[in-house]
Amino acid sequence: MTAVEVTIAQPPDGTTVVGGSTVQLLGQVGALPPELAGVTLYYRWYSSEFRATKDHYSLDEDALLDPTLAYPANLSAGSQAITLAVGDQPGQDAAAQDAIRHGGLGGGAKGPGACLVHVIRAVARRPAPGDTLSRASSTLAADGPVHWSEPDYQALNRLRYSWRFDPDPADGRKAGDLVPTVTALTPDGSGSTTVLRYSGPLPDLDLGPYTMRLRVEDLHDPTVADVASVSVVIAA
Repeated sequence: MTAVEVTIAQPPDGTTVVGGSTVQLLGQVGALPPELAGVTLYYRWYSSEFRATKDHYSLDEDALLDPTLAYPANLSAGSQAITLAVGDQPGQDAAAQDAIRHGGLGGGAKGPGACLVHVIRAVARRPAPGDTLSRASSTLAADGPVHWSEPDYQALNRLRYSWRFDPDPADGRKAGDLVPTVTALTPDGSGSTTVLRYSGPLPDLDLGPYTMRLRVEDLHDPTVADVASVSVVIAA
């Protein structure tokens, strides 16, 4: 195989993205060996948090011909390694991968040229606005990383999830915070988006209407956060 040198120019390693912004991915290509003159090369972007299916593994469904042109990626919530790959085959199925004779990789989670991106996004999936919650046992759910429960993911993770409950109106009733441990949040990938679920008791709250605020923050800098609010009713 003839090696092709590719590196990631943007985003910088360690980039944090808050909310629903797309991430502009740009690559660079080193000097091509003479034997690749006239060979068409195809480029693909990958994320370790992409929900791959059989023969569909890359962020870009159709291979790119020029990685130096920005590719807008709508990355899912979570800490993720970004990789740029190049090969002489346009497809991404197993047959195309086996047929590659010239190619290379750049980025990944570790080493020179690594590219980790931390997408901090608060999307409350449960409860729905107006739902009634039990102080003894309730289920809360939010968009989360695909591989949340895996040790390899947690070695990279920069996201912390918490829920704040404030009485609405503010009439002297008790407020409270719920900050589940990593293991108390269970990923559910049965739908089109992976969600993290917490099932268990709520903080010591009073009865009546509350504003519930889902907060997803950066473990390294808690001032960097995304928040989503939902009106709920606390019952017995």
